[in-house]
Amino acid sequence: MAVRLTLEDVTYSYPLTGKGEESALAGVSFDVEPGEVLCVAGANGSGKSTLAQVCAGLLAPTSGSLRYGGTRVSGRNGLRRFRAKAGLLFQNPECQLFADTVEKDIAFGPHNLGLRGDELAERVRRSAAVVGLSMDELGKRSPFALSEGQKRRVALAGVLAREPEVLVLDEPFIGLDFEGAVCLREALEEYRTARRATVIVVTHELSHVWSLATSFALMAGGRLVRLENRENLLRGDTDLAGLGMQLPQWGTIARELLRGGIPVGDPSDLRALAMAVSRGKGTPGGR
Repeated sequence: MAVRLTLEDVTYSYPLTGKGEESALAGVSFDVEPGEVLCVAGANGSGKSTLAQVCAGLLAPTSGSLRYGGTRVSGRNGLRRFRAKAGLLFQNPECQLFADTVEKDIAFGPHNLGLRGDELAERVRRSAAVVGLSMDELGKRSPFALSEGQKRRVALAGVLAREPEVLVLDEPFIGLDFEGAVCLREALEEYRTARRATVIVVTHELSHVWSLATSFALMAGGRLVRLENRENLLRGDTDLAGLGMQLPQWGTIARELLRGGIPVGDPSDLRALAMAVSRGKGTPGGR
């Protein structure tokens, strides 16, 4: 059963040949509860990808601690045990694809966990279905012959097939069209709900995860600048421009409506936003 994931004053530095170290993370602390979706957002170079690898147990903090269920994750054995419970989707799906068929690629993780026969086949089929892939159509094809969107789905299905308690995704929406982005959000929501998994999504684009995220960790210069909810981001309590980010256009409209005392709901639901705009036109001072 998934439990709380905690970072306590985590720093990470990359060693430089003959030049000491380069700091990538400095004093990052937060908690993520089971079933929550944390969006880690920031401009390029803010430390997002390094943080993703720490959260997945791929990198051990230089100082500070990663805790899971109150237990500190440390040492080779501790990291290995935690990695068995965590899954990481890299920014480039080709980095995780290697088998000669889609079916074998998705099956690799659960096969290593001991699944065989019908149980393994069912796990592969179920994981593929979550991300909108048909094994009847694609199972025997090479993953490298697929579109970029399909490759990303295969890579994600391979991660989900291990049924991780902690799921970390680094820029998963890059290269996806609208349909692909919708499919990915639905897949993540289904997995989070069904498994009560902890989900961490790294992105530079807030719009893709707006309706999915329960909180937003805003990064700059390797530091956690703010930990916010959607309402505070919409109301403008945080200087997003100063962090190299901006609200989507619908977010800017929603902010103005909120400042005028008009309730918005989910601003990424464009139909609901249009209705809020109509209500605003009917208020005193509205246009």
